[in-house]
Amino acid sequence: MNLIAIDIGTTHCKAVIINEKARVLKTFQSTNKTITPRPGSNEQDAGAIFDDVAGLLCDSFAFCEQKNIGCVSFSAAMHSLIVVNKDGKPLTNMLTWADLRSASYAHELKVNPAAQKIYETTGVPLHAMSPLCKIIWLRNEAAEVFLNAFKFISIKEYVFFRLFGKYIVDHSIAAATGLLDEKKLDWHDEALQLAGINRSQLSALCPVGHYETELLPPVQKQLQIENTIPFVLGGSDGALANLGCGAIDAGSSAMTIGTSGAIRVITEKYSPDKKQRLFSYYLTDGMYLTGGAINNGGNVVKWFGENVLHENLDSEETFQSLLHDAMLLRAGAEGLLFLPYISGERSPVWDENARGAFVGLTSAHTRAHLTRAVIEGISFALFDVLKAVEETIGAIETIYLSGGVIKSDAWMQLLADITRKKVIVSDAADASALGAAFIGMKAIGILDDLKNVRRFLHEVKTFLPNLEQADRYSKYFELYRTLYLQLKATFETITKIQDC
Repeated sequence: MNLIAIDIGTTHCKAVIINEKARVLKTFQSTNKTITPRPGSNEQDAGAIFDDVAGLLCDSFAFCEQKNIGCVSFSAAMHSLIVVNKDGKPLTNMLTWADLRSASYAHELKVNPAAQKIYETTGVPLHAMSPLCKIIWLRNEAAEVFLNAFKFISIKEYVFFRLFGKYIVDHSIAAATGLLDEKKLDWHDEALQLAGINRSQLSALCPVGHYETELLPPVQKQLQIENTIPFVLGGSDGALANLGCGAIDAGSSAMTIGTSGAIRVITEKYSPDKKQRLFSYYLTDGMYLTGGAINNGGNVVKWFGENVLHENLDSEETFQSLLHDAMLLRAGAEGLLFLPYISGERSPVWDENARGAFVGLTSAHTRAHLTRAVIEGISFALFDVLKAVEETIGAIETIYLSGGVIKSDAWMQLLADITRKKVIVSDAADASALGAAFIGMKAIGILDDLKNVRRFLHEVKTFLPNLEQADRYSKYFELYRTLYLQLKATFETITKIQDC
């Protein structure tokens, strides 16, 4: 039996086909185009993404010859928002997690007396990424759109509406909206009141294992599907990445470095951070996701290559050559530090006005030093989040790594050294997609318990910390942690001057 996992990401949409032993048989991929009509905006065309998903499904069904397909299961990026009218037509493009136009409203909400309670109930830090803040922004800045809004939905909800004509959302995606009561698993009345909407304008809540089989007739014809195949809702890409790489118990964390980055731990209880540095999201029975996401991962490397080095670091050969030269240097890039907040930052500072900075630059520093400082800066940012996670839920011993970073042994060793943790890479080709497949396997009865997913995974690489390197990094990390606090007021002033 084959299973098809659809991963709707920010950069790409993927279809990953696996067999019952979780071995990857085939992967199809399309690229999402991002639209930035004005500063702070980050949009994508929801209709184009649905067309891409439909194309991936057609390719997948053709590959499988529609025979013996167990299910189709979905993963999707969190925090997206689309406004649709009563006919299901988008009134807006999809606003991605990276859209920052609601920042001023997020800042106002933070000082609202209700803010602490909202965070404690929903587990979502008050930030422009949050659909709650995006809806408040739309209400104030796009009144006509807001007044004509029938539903406020995510990209996965839009895809399911186009497939089945129903507005449904899994608990995992809903948990990241800032509108869900994580304990009651119901829309949170106080958050809805702040947003100025009612629960009829949101989708019906469903478990991650919920599935639909009755495709709309035009879609069934478009996809050329003859059999009745379960389409499983699945969950959010972050939560499913933990499942897909096997980070499912206490003491284990999943680290992803792709376009952005994240550290996440699955726990048995809801664990909001008293300092509001982290998120805490419901996944499914007995599983909550605690962690933090950063805005600045592989996108920083891409920016650095294009704008500083004038190199195309999408080229594997070019990137590896550049990294090789950087790793010949001592840890700490000879006293050069890099704060990687070039796209603002989420965890742990939650500041849309945060900016990047090289600190300690001298005439002795070369492109290799700058490269190493960039890689170390991204890694320090994730370690900063990991420290907050450990303060909140306890010690972490092992990091399961996924994302584009796994192409570089040198970077993975650097992460082991900085964090002083064992870093493991499994043979999971795409952790989020594989996690979606595991949800699908449980939904149709192939997998009895999600806590048994490790039997499908095999460790292919393990990196242990070099303690001498770790000692050196610890000194630089303590300096790194001071940079944002010392520059925060400067960043705010720069933003005010720039906006004048």
